[in-house]
Amino acid sequence: MKVFTPIEFHKARDFSKKINDTFEFLRQNFVPLTKSVLFIAGPPVLMGSLMMGSFVGDFLNLSQDSYTNPGSSEMAEKYFLSINFWLQIILAMTFLIVSGVASISSINNYIILYGEKKSNQIEVGEVWTRVKETFWMYLGTMFFFGLLLMGAYIIMLVPIVILSSISPILVFFGVMGLIIGLFYLLFGASLTFFIRGYEKIGFIDALRRSFYLVRGKWWSTFGLIFILGMIVSMMSYLFIMPWYIATIVSSLHSVSTDTFQEPSFNWRLLTIISFTLYYLAQMVLYSIPNVGIALQYFNLVELKEAKGLMDEIQTLGNTSDYTSQREEDY
Repeated sequence: MKVFTPIEFHKARDFSKKINDTFEFLRQNFVPLTKSVLFIAGPPVLMGSLMMGSFVGDFLNLSQDSYTNPGSSEMAEKYFLSINFWLQIILAMTFLIVSGVASISSINNYIILYGEKKSNQIEVGEVWTRVKETFWMYLGTMFFFGLLLMGAYIIMLVPIVILSSISPILVFFGVMGLIIGLFYLLFGASLTFFIRGYEKIGFIDALRRSFYLVRGKWWSTFGLIFILGMIVSMMSYLFIMPWYIATIVSSLHSVSTDTFQEPSFNWRLLTIISFTLYYLAQMVLYSIPNVGIALQYFNLVELKEAKGLMDEIQTLGNTSDYTSQREEDY
């Protein structure tokens, strides 16, 4: 039987080591981490995905009806102005936002508990206690994060408007600059959520600290999150792929017939089940980039502040055993 060896967080890692340790952490903690995420964030994501699946089914049904029966546009207008339409949207978005916050809180608190206990014997109740304490903090972080991104977008949009009055060609370069600027801000602030949970500081201080840590290591941070994000996207799309195939086949069948045929009960059921599985899988799979972000945080703290070295000096009274790599290679 393989002996459990906890991963040392406060350690400088090169790019490949961060990837390897991310999946090693997930291998060690797959069952307790997945259980924690599903038990805590599962109920709201289940409700949100059911609402979203129902909405998508109704919307595609209406779209096919409008395509095959041009005179049904009045019915479509009534649907979009109906209380049922807006209620579905509001409830779906509310449940999905709550599930997103609960998922981030569950994963980050699990990582912090793992670092404290140096063990993967972590119960759902322990994670739930931490989630209750940090839920509103993470929700506020998400809210302010969204406001700042919107503000940055509006500010960056002003030069594009000015450039459009000079030459339409310059708009292209303005849009490219806008995208690059937003990407820089997004990945520069990518450590904010984990910093707030781990260091227990305010939003502005956490945001400032994230940019400080990422400065000089932006490409490393971008590459890590991008690769792990691509892995999550490819794996999560496997759960929604059957629905895409069924939708395309259903659409081709509707176009090939002269009369509109309402989607069958089986297709509607497939839509709801597919969206439910997709969102549940996505919620669990987001553990991958979140763990990677946490390891990048500890890596950058060690490179810039040598916290692991200082702790080892205080514990052992010497630095003879300190062999961590001081510079990151990629």
